[in-house]
Amino acid sequence: MTDNTTPIWQHRLSDFRDTVAREPMPGCGAVAVVSADLGLALVLKGLHLSQQHDATAPRQALIDEGESLKQRLAPLAREDVEAFEVFMAAVGRDQDDEERSDAIHTAAASAVEVPLKTAQLCDAALALAQQAGEHIEQQFVSDAIAGARLIHAALHGVLLNVDANAGQLGSDAARDRARLSRDGLAHRAEMLLAAITASAPA
Repeated sequence: MTDNTTPIWQHRLSDFRDTVAREPMPGCGAVAVVSADLGLALVLKGLHLSQQHDATAPRQALIDEGESLKQRLAPLAREDVEAFEVFMAAVGRDQDDEERSDAIHTAAASAVEVPLKTAQLCDAALALAQQAGEHIEQQFVSDAIAGARLIHAALHGVLLNVDANAGQLGSDAARDRARLSRDGLAHRAEMLLAAITASAPA
């Protein structure tokens, strides 16, 4: 079983899986980050192995961008856990606590910000996967498309956290902004995945 002091990425995969199956946290946000990171790794696999066979500057630029995205995605798994824990602590405060409402609004802002940030990086990873298509050799295309589908699923999974928590934001304007961002990211993900799969060789 995992614990709350060790970074998620240092746990055995089987321990992470079993904790997800039995404990409140990590939840869908952290699982989405892990899934997206693995999906991006599959896209990078196609680029790295193709680069080994025939090195090009455009392909290397995509590899560098993908590696940067991977490093930025990984910490969001822990950030999601922390945001959820703070949110649940705020919700669990005594109903008579005058500061409870403010605490919930503040915690909800993080509980929405982290999944939106995750979805934005998933969006960037999908855009990278689309650009990478013409730079990946045929034998690695199935890996890259599988990776893109994982990233796409992760993006939609993490947006469920936005749906769940946006209602607790402190103003109509904040709720509208969150939902507008959520809808834009979901729509763009559909367009990117459709482009990726349409360009794949039959």
